[in-house]
Amino acid sequence: MPVKYRLTKINDNITGNTEPRFSVTLISNGNINLEQIARKISQMSSFTSGDIIGAVEGLLHVMAEEMKAGNTVSITGLGTFYPTGELTREVNDPGKVRSESVRLKSIAFRPSPGLRKRMSNIEFVKTNR
Repeated sequence: MPVKYRLTKINDNITGNTEPRFSVTLISNGNINLEQIARKISQMSSFTSGDIIGAVEGLLHVMAEEMKAGNTVSITGLGTFYPTGELTREVNDPGKVRSESVRLKSIAFRPSPGLRKRMSNIEFVKTNR
């Protein structure tokens, strides 16, 4: 099944370029949760859904602990996860920044070349939605 997309016009208010530009917005067909993923994997392996859910929960626990310890987490074939930070307030003097002024912004993900390769034959279809 192809992935739906629509084009969104980008207005250039900075350079004054009047030639229209567009960006691609992908439209999700829905969401698949861990239980559904576990069922699909269990149908193609000897693992039960519970085994898979337990393994994923264990993986999440270890990933969080390792990232809290300052490590990135690389999963061969999937990609690399790493925390990103931000300041809790605007700072004019870097010498005055203390660890209390930094918080978790997000968990970033960089897909592996293997995952990108598996996605290379993705199909797209334009929608007016």
